[in-house]
Amino acid sequence: MTTFDVIELSGSPRERGVAHGEALADEIAANVETYLTRFAHEGVAADTAREQADEFVPLIESVNEAYAAEMRGVAEGSGLPLTDVALLNVRYEVIYTAWKERTERRAAGEASVADAGVDGCTSFGVLPSASADGRTYVGQNWDWLAPIAETIVLARVRRPDAPDHLVFTEAGIVGGKAGVNEHGIGMGINGLTSPRDGANPFRKPIHVRCREVMDAERLDEAMAPIVETHRPASANFMLGSADGVGQGGSRAGGGEVIDLETAPERFAHLNPTNGILTHSNHFVDDGIESLTEGRGPSTMYRAARLRRHLTAERDDGGVTVAGIQAGLRDHFGRPSSVCSHVDESLPEEEYGQTNASLVIDLDGRRIHAVRGPPCGGEYETYELAA
Repeated sequence: MTTFDVIELSGSPRERGVAHGEALADEIAANVETYLTRFAHEGVAADTAREQADEFVPLIESVNEAYAAEMRGVAEGSGLPLTDVALLNVRYEVIYTAWKERTERRAAGEASVADAGVDGCTSFGVLPSASADGRTYVGQNWDWLAPIAETIVLARVRRPDAPDHLVFTEAGIVGGKAGVNEHGIGMGINGLTSPRDGANPFRKPIHVRCREVMDAERLDEAMAPIVETHRPASANFMLGSADGVGQGGSRAGGGEVIDLETAPERFAHLNPTNGILTHSNHFVDDGIESLTEGRGPSTMYRAARLRRHLTAERDDGGVTVAGIQAGLRDHFGRPSSVCSHVDESLPEEEYGQTNASLVIDLDGRRIHAVRGPPCGGEYETYELAA
């Protein structure tokens, strides 16, 4: 199946969480098992992973009480322990801590310890000056564990005290990932790796920060939760904003796009070149040491491939939605391509692929999306206002 189910969430944080848990109880339980299997492959026993998750609960309560209440609601609605729901919401931090420990063991001379594969993901941003219709776009191919393709959804979230938003998420994860809110703030996210990842894991988790991006009314407010405090691990955020208020006739045009490369204690930003910005899974800024290239070399060509495709589109009359979708279906280097497929030479626990492909129209507050590798289906359009 290549279309997305959409879950409708509204009311208080607890009410939204209960609805999420009830709608996706089986999928949440399946995700817990998938991640426990992956954690074990990384050398993290189930008891250890759950202990880490338990430690995060009071931290999340202290930095974002509403997020914690929504997690509790998911646990209540799904009938699963809060520990398991927390485990999903901090799975990024658990994995990065495991990668750090694996690297340290290898450096200590344990020759049997090898790097596990990392996630892919190729993201993009297009300014109005480069798009055929004068709109602002962000989006990505989201590459990760193949079984997760069966448990991902879009969530349409209505809130009385914060912006409504439409986001792509894994069952059980409150914060979501790529999405757009009612103010035209949009986001995509890619994995990065750097030497300090996991050294201080008990900081505000990545998925909590993703939710806080969706709380923003302006681009600077969206950037704040990413850069204002140190992070538990590296991540890349492709942010955009539709045409804002108060341009005053500026020749800069409508919306804006910016990319934030973040390491635990450092970050850098990238701006579009001639209206186009792409990113994969390594640091472009020379000021931050990047580790991904040795574990996933395809990162060094995927963003470049997509950028050249979008540039050719821009020069041929402007970037279109169909043109972006064609670029996201690129198979150069398959299976390690922009449109990623399972590499059967890897251990089964590391089977990964493009699980979701998303083109986010910030002005229209809509997402054009397909589940699974985009070569295998047609994009459907999902509206925030529906």
